[in-house]
Order: sequence, then structure tokens, then C-alpha cells
Amino acid sequence: MKISENITRITPLGLPDQSSRPVKTEESGGPTFGQKLKELLYAVNDQALQADEQMSKVVRGESDDLHTAMVAIEEASVSFKLMLEVRNKMLEAYQEINRMNI
Repeated sequence: MKISENITRITPLGLPDQSSRPVKTEESGGPTFGQKLKELLYAVNDQALQADEQMSKVVRGESDDLHTAMVAIEEASVSFKLMLEVRNKMLEAYQEINRMNI
């Protein structure tokens, strides 16, 4: 099998919409890389939204738990920074693959 035969099967990584979502089969044994990445992006977003909600409660006076709100904000910040670094590494890998001579 030649590499040029496999090139046509490579699809760009993106957030799939509902119509192009891969169907889980018994052969695959689990979610695809794109699905897992999408889940992680949503998890980071949910964490940021929860931290924002906790801080809003403290600001409005509905909660006196400033410590928990600050911890949630820092956790969301660290999660976002980690996601950003993973994105940067993936982008570097993609660029390195594009520079390869075939």
C-alpha cells in the first residue's frame, strides 16, 4: 500500500456537526479522537462557566464562600492553559507533517 493511496482518506480535524458525526461501531471500540477532543473542550468550557457562576454568587452576596470560588477560577484557568498548550502542540505537529517531503 502506498502513502498516496492513504492521503485521500485523511480528513481535517474539526468539531463535527451532527450530520458528519462518526457512528460508533463494534469495530471501533469507542469514541474517535475528534469526539474525545470535543468532549474535553466542552468540559473546559463547563468548568469556566461554573467558576463564573460561583464568583457571581459571591459578588451578589448570595454566597460567603470566596475560597471555593477562587479555587474554581484557578482550576478553570489551569484547564484552559492546558487546553491551549495541547492545541499548540497539535498545531506544531500538523505543521511538521505539512513540511514533510513525500
